[in-house]
Amino acid sequence: MVWIVFTLGLLLGLLIGALGGAALWWHLHKRQNQSLKEIFTALAAEQMEQSTGHVLALAQEKLSDKKEGIDQNLTTMKAEIGEKLTAVTALMNSLEKDRESKFASLSQTLTHTSENLSRLQTTTASLTQVLSNARTRGQWGERMAEDVLRLAGMQEHINYRKQGTLVGAEGGRGRPDFTFLLPDKRVLHMDVKFPLDDYIRWHQAGTDAEQAEAAKKFLAATRAHIKATSSRGYTDMTETGETPLDYLLIFIPNEQIYGFLLENDPDILQTAMAAKCILCSPTTLLAVLAVIHQAMQGFALNKQAQAVYTLLTSIQDQWGKFTDSMGKIGDKLAEAQKVFDVTTTTRRNMLDRQFTKLEGLAMNEERGEDNRPPKGFLEQVDSRVSVRDEQ
Repeated sequence: MVWIVFTLGLLLGLLIGALGGAALWWHLHKRQNQSLKEIFTALAAEQMEQSTGHVLALAQEKLSDKKEGIDQNLTTMKAEIGEKLTAVTALMNSLEKDRESKFASLSQTLTHTSENLSRLQTTTASLTQVLSNARTRGQWGERMAEDVLRLAGMQEHINYRKQGTLVGAEGGRGRPDFTFLLPDKRVLHMDVKFPLDDYIRWHQAGTDAEQAEAAKKFLAATRAHIKATSSRGYTDMTETGETPLDYLLIFIPNEQIYGFLLENDPDILQTAMAAKCILCSPTTLLAVLAVIHQAMQGFALNKQAQAVYTLLTSIQDQWGKFTDSMGKIGDKLAEAQKVFDVTTTTRRNMLDRQFTKLEGLAMNEERGEDNRPPKGFLEQVDSRVSVRDEQ
């Protein structure tokens, strides 16, 4: 029992001693760490102070060198910036002057535009007034057609005539607006009157229903106009000696109206062709006139070619007669040359001999000899002269 108590006391004392030693060791270790930390902090502060001084000295040295370069660069940059500011100021002044000039030009342009717009409004009002009257509308169509004809290079009374009176086989009369004069006494008639009342109503309609109704009436009026124009019988009427073509031109004085018809009634052209009428806008009329002009030139060229062929045939005949006459002249010249050769040779020799005899007679007379010609000499001379005359 005593031994057990002793053992427990011993163990308890060892445990207490161990705990006390550990506590002492931890206290000493903590103080040692704190001392080391203070020492390290002091060393670090001292080292930092030395390094900072060194860095500050080095920085001051570097900054001193840099300052001179920076001052020099700043001076250069200041001069460049001053030059650029001067250039920018000059540019701004130039732009300001240009702006003022363009603004004045723009103001003048706007003034002209306003004046033109005012004139356009006046013209539009006048055109609306013209289109609202059937008579003035017809005159406007004639004026448009004349402008197209003038553009095509046609002249009145040469290539076409206006308002010519036609007479039919049964005594009927008609007055087409234009009649184109074609080669070989052929003519092509054109009517420029066109119903535009419903088209104007379509433009002035305020609702879709009103527009649709006006468009329907305009298309119906156009078909009725085609039928009425075809029934006038222009293709059966003519002036004396002229032959009209089987087709008639109907002029529509506005491209927009022509496009409206094609857009809303695609079969209108076939309907007109069936009635032997051709619908023409200003552009298509110009094309038709170009074809007519080309055909006239071709006909004239063909006619000239026929005249040239006839002339060449006549020249060929005359050339044959000329060559025959020249052949006869050549034969006569050859015969005359033969006679000339005989005259200059044989006859000349004979005459020379006679002249020689005459000279001999003259010499005998000088010597006192009988100069009378021999008996029968004069008869021989007369006979030779007669033979020469006959040759």
